[in-house]
Amino acid sequence: MEIKQAGAKTYYIEGNTNVGIYKTDEEKVCLIDTGSEGDGEKIDKLLCERGWKLEYILNTHTHIDHIGGNKYLMDKYDVPAYCTDYDMTFAHYSELEAAYMNGGYPPEKLRKIFRHPGMIGFKTLEENTFDWCSWTYLPGHSFGMVGIKTDDGVWFLGDAYLGRRLLDRNPFGFIYNVEAYLETLDKVKNLEGNLFIPSHGEIEEDISEIAEMNKANVLGIADRILDICSDYTGFDHILKGMYEQLRIRARAANQALLGSTTKSYLTYLQDSGKIEYKFIDNIMKWKTKDF
Repeated sequence: MEIKQAGAKTYYIEGNTNVGIYKTDEEKVCLIDTGSEGDGEKIDKLLCERGWKLEYILNTHTHIDHIGGNKYLMDKYDVPAYCTDYDMTFAHYSELEAAYMNGGYPPEKLRKIFRHPGMIGFKTLEENTFDWCSWTYLPGHSFGMVGIKTDDGVWFLGDAYLGRRLLDRNPFGFIYNVEAYLETLDKVKNLEGNLFIPSHGEIEEDISEIAEMNKANVLGIADRILDICSDYTGFDHILKGMYEQLRIRARAANQALLGSTTKSYLTYLQDSGKIEYKFIDNIMKWKTKDF
């Protein structure tokens, strides 16, 4: 991990989850997300090497790979973190993320993977202002995700889109609300700024191309599901078909993440009138509508 400069006062740490840094004065900084569990100590080491002290944290959303370093850093520096009201619920209650991805009370393995630190001092983003940044809602991947723009014109866009390499390697990313995600991509495409930094991927100077690539990918995933459902097909066989087409290995975490995402795609396709369901032998099955 190393700190890279993106603007006069804006920096970032490139990693599995990119972390934003903004210098609020000569010695103090704000972090935008903190990566996964264990990243807090690594981030702190980099800050200390530059003589910087943490003033507070802004979280684009509260999935565990974005707030994993929060507790360590908040405890050490006695500082707050800010997130949206919607996402704060997930930040405060450690089992909610695993529960909504699993669709019920999660098994121990998922509770461990998605465990949140709990009530450690989050404050609401909506009720506070920061003179160096602006933010906008970007729902779809999570309930209340935001993108944050520094006064250097640098956007930190959370999981609003997948970076180019990740899009090629793992196009079946987690989405909670497909329709909202597509609307967010349209919104992102028209954002004005100098640089655009996703949480997972490369910096972009022109956001429009990668936004369109992500939109095409989402619609392509939807088309795959429509193809699989050429005849009435149960959920497990739909998910199995997606695993096989995209060469994904079924594992507990994938079953939760991608199983939940597949259900979100089915909802999107049903709401848009492209797919229908009926119960056959007490099994709910979906079929692409004939037009």
